[in-house]
Amino acid sequence: MASLQENVGELSFEKVWLMFQDTDKKMQDTDKQIKELGKQIGGLGNKFGTFNEGLFMPSLVKMLIGKFNCRSEAPRYRFNDNGNSFEIDLLGISDTACYIIEIKSHLTNEAVRQLKEIIKYFRKYDDVSKSKKIYGLICATDYNEKTSNHVIDNGFYFISTRDDIARLQVPEGFKPKEW
Repeated sequence: MASLQENVGELSFEKVWLMFQDTDKKMQDTDKQIKELGKQIGGLGNKFGTFNEGLFMPSLVKMLIGKFNCRSEAPRYRFNDNGNSFEIDLLGISDTACYIIEIKSHLTNEAVRQLKEIIKYFRKYDDVSKSKKIYGLICATDYNEKTSNHVIDNGFYFISTRDDIARLQVPEGFKPKEW
């Protein structure tokens, strides 16, 4: 078997330095690929979040109007102050209260902490809430009983999907094609 020394020849400082530079370049390329992959995964997560919001939004608006007497609603409501920026998935406003709704694809206990923080800053920075009560609602597509109970135990409404979320659209006179 040939020794390492025989395979690489005489090692000099210059050869070792070139090997380090080559390794460094390969690591930088790998870091760039990892960052790009992270961006793509993040973008996919954002698209799924947007899809989930779109799935819930029509029902939530009806709920805000029908159950909570809201006069206005604002999807993706943003507020800013002193360099702080926050977004509420859906804000409902009645004569006496504000309803802050967070929509989650997958419910975790972190959602409760996040909603508490949003409510705190909303109360502090947004004039809409100064004279109104604030209620929190968390919606989720994927959840388990333990996390949904955690939401309720913290005083938030919990809204979930049901098995009748899909509807078959069959217009009058429609004839399906046989394949």
